[in-house]
Amino acid sequence: MNDSILCRARVQLSPTVTGEMLFMPAGEHEISPASGGIDRPIKVLVDAQGAAQLETQRQALEAKGRPPYFDFDHQDQNASFWPKSFVWRDGEGIVAQGTWTERGKTSVEGKEYRYFSPVFYVDNKRGNPARIECRMTARANMGALINDPAFHQISPLWAKNAGDNGDADNNQHGETMNEKEIAELRAKLTELQDEVKALKAKNAPPAQVDPIEAQAAKIEAEIALANEQARSKKLEDEIKAKREKDADGEIYAAIKRGAILPRDTKLQQTLKANAVADPERGLAVIKAMRGDAETLEGKVVGSRVFVTGEDPRKILSKMSAIVARQRKLERGSRARRTEEMAKHSREFAAIYASEISPISAPEQSRRILAMPVQEVLEAELQAADVTDSDYGTLAGTLVAQRVLEFLKFAFPMLTSFSADFSAEGATFGQTVMTRTVDVPEVVTYNTTTGWPDSTNATNDVPVSIDSHKGVQITINEQILASTVRNLFAEQAEPSAYALAKAIIDDLYTHITDANFTNNRVITAANMNRAAVINIATDLDLLGVPNYGNRTLLLYPTFFGNLQQDSAIVSLAAFQRPELITAPQGAPGYGINVSGFNVYSAPNLPTNDGNVNGFAGSKSALLIVTRVPNDYTTVLPGASYGNVQTVTDADIGISCMLVQYVNHQLGTATSRIALMWGTAPGQSNAGELIKSNTSSGSSH
Repeated sequence: MNDSILCRARVQLSPTVTGEMLFMPAGEHEISPASGGIDRPIKVLVDAQGAAQLETQRQALEAKGRPPYFDFDHQDQNASFWPKSFVWRDGEGIVAQGTWTERGKTSVEGKEYRYFSPVFYVDNKRGNPARIECRMTARANMGALINDPAFHQISPLWAKNAGDNGDADNNQHGETMNEKEIAELRAKLTELQDEVKALKAKNAPPAQVDPIEAQAAKIEAEIALANEQARSKKLEDEIKAKREKDADGEIYAAIKRGAILPRDTKLQQTLKANAVADPERGLAVIKAMRGDAETLEGKVVGSRVFVTGEDPRKILSKMSAIVARQRKLERGSRARRTEEMAKHSREFAAIYASEISPISAPEQSRRILAMPVQEVLEAELQAADVTDSDYGTLAGTLVAQRVLEFLKFAFPMLTSFSADFSAEGATFGQTVMTRTVDVPEVVTYNTTTGWPDSTNATNDVPVSIDSHKGVQITINEQILASTVRNLFAEQAEPSAYALAKAIIDDLYTHITDANFTNNRVITAANMNRAAVINIATDLDLLGVPNYGNRTLLLYPTFFGNLQQDSAIVSLAAFQRPELITAPQGAPGYGINVSGFNVYSAPNLPTNDGNVNGFAGSKSALLIVTRVPNDYTTVLPGASYGNVQTVTDADIGISCMLVQYVNHQLGTATSRIALMWGTAPGQSNAGELIKSNTSSGSSH
């Protein structure tokens, strides 16, 4: 009884050149045998064990004097290939190595045959899967060249044939043809059809016309197959895209309910891959993940606090509790109280950044701020650790938090240079030591003395805290009573702009010839990409490191000319349209050119040196900020207001928030204040951009 299985497979090797072909592709396959089947598809596992079984069978046939062979169309007549061994190749499958016959080689190279059909035996046709096994009673014919494949994922015999003549129907990688390849096929088809018409018009004999018509018919079939493959590929892509969208939706829902941490991207990727491969099972796993009931403190990850799955009332109650703890700190030592206030401000800032910030958490922000005020207040009072006055303080604290958040957007230069932002308390006029970082010296190991110390890679720079400024808003009861608008909240962005500009104006006073001896003369008309490259070269020669920390400040007329450079316009047209559409000088607006973060600096002073720009690394300029010491600690109990420390979770800058009311005048006052000092850093880390070499104040 002949219980062999006959199937068809494509081959992706270069058989006529290498003397080998892919007998069966690796993996588990569902096939419909041409013969020897069970009236339904059969699952077959192709692995290294199967290769060993086939090689054993081949050797047995050789020993009996019946060398195995491959023929044409399973006719058991002329040989196309003489296999000399069967081997396993990872990533490919079972490979037959041997010798082509002259006719077999010609049939493949001439594209007379497109696919290969193996003959093999399995242990159990109904197995799941069936496995290839050796049969000592096997026939010598172990396969044939054919034109009707079953394993559609492998390419034709000649797909990588080094001797291929480059015809348009040659799919180089056995993949779906692209539009260019299909267009080439159509062009070839049109050419053949025109040739047939011309021959028929001349009454050419069938011997001349028939081969060309046959070739045209073959190409027509190739085009139909390519179109079908393209449709299948499009359908597969659409299915995959839908599965990915569904997986993303379920993962996002799981994050919202606290079942998955937002930063656990590795778990999210694994869950998504499983859901795309097996949607029914994978999505069910994600849906079954329940959010835990951890306390808010248990969800602190790094500098962020994740409370995404919490009820809005719980979030705001938690923030009110932090405010209450700040207000009720024991009047102990000033240093201890300052330290505790800074700790609470960082905790408050982390929750704000994660849950309420319209910038970093826009969706959560809408959810939290949509909560009815009365419901929040009731929840807080029930918690028994806050009072209604604490809730009122919370509103002002959120406004101050918003101010700090907008500082870096109003003037991103705040983070472009060396900054020492701290919630520590300080006194006016105090000198604070901060540091700039140099490139360390490379040292040589000595077998006797060991490793010598490198030159100190940091330099201490004294900075005097000589500025104590803030923004104070006072509104009387008549105005407050005439509107339901949150008048203090509306002042957040303007306050941030005013405060940030004051700090930056102070920083810019150090951009002088006395502090930076290196300069380059460039007129506004000549400020282009080439000029920026020259500035970068200057800093390179000065030994200024370039690892994404260089900044270029330009007066608006210079910035505008740079923005019009054709190379930058092309970038805007094809990759970054906001370079054209965003208003010049908008908060955070800048472009990147030759390793520089370039910003428009309308408040850049000339410093009586015709300065119109400044290029440098972070160590060129220094900013140090501190929180004023709490003056209410001088007379404990005498304060009729609220004093808090507020910190931005991103850049770490802190300020003092003071809130109080004057019952006599009927006014409410809110003030944010901080102290700072600025100083020049390393001289060679910066270069002045001047319109001319003489002194003057003209831009």
